[in-house]
Amino acid sequence: MISIEAWIIELRLGIMNILRSLKEMMTYLTEAAGRMFIVSDDVYPSVGTQPFEGNPNKDPRWKH
Repeated sequence: MISIEAWIIELRLGIMNILRSLKEMMTYLTEAAGRMFIVSDDVYPSVGTQPFEGNPNKDPRWKH
């Protein structure tokens, strides 16, 4: 049979493990949210729409 003191110690360890797991889960979720909503540091040129500068195809087989 387990004594009251040993039972209390086991209970406290169990609660501590649950709290540690909750802390780790919250850290994981907040880091993921931070990665989703952070401003991107990708450096891409702002291209946008480019005007057509070539010669149109006059071949009648190519219909639009």
